Amino acid sequence: MDKKKQIIESAIELFGTIGYEKTSVSTICEHSEVSKGLVFHHFKNKEGLLKEVFMRMAEIVNEVSDGSLANSEVLSPKEKLVNYLDAIFTSMASPEHKLYYRLDFQILCQPATRDLLKDLFEDRYQLMMDSFVEILVKIPASEPQVDSHSIIAEIDGIALNYLFAKDDYPLMEIKDRFIQKQLLLFGL
Repeated sequence: MDKKKQIIESAIELFGTIGYEKTSVSTICEHSEVSKGLVFHHFKNKEGLLKEVFMRMAEIVNEVSDGSLANSEVLSPKEKLVNYLDAIFTSMASPEHKLYYRLDFQILCQPATRDLLKDLFEDRYQLMMDSFVEILVKIPASEPQVDSHSIIAEIDGIALNYLFAKDDYPLMEIKDRFIQKQLLLFGL
């Protein structure tokens, strides 16, 4: 792993476990076994590192969207919806991604970091909206804009409970019920 990626991965782990505000650059250096000079060579400051961390998390969201909607021109709207929802929950359940998602919620709850990344959060939200609207517009019983907002809000609520719950949280069972509920709502 190259040093820049090593720094980003360490920052994700530290920001996700002890928080952005409580994590010093020195702690990141120690954890990633690099010098401060190298951190500041790659990142202007701690805020620049946070933006890079967030960009990595946005890549994960893009990968979920791209992967689940690949070759989607041959799928029915129902299959597209099920695939996309399944991919979101599978990504959330991934041990590697769980820390990313946890950090994402922590950043949203901290006014300073939320303001710093406001544009990036809005872009990512719009990407999810666009993905859902693209699917839902082809389902007659849906109201694409409203239903997309609703689905994202429900997923965020489920994610929040899962990410900060004990290890026995029934995420996959909830995923199955959530998908069933959406299919029922849309008459699919």
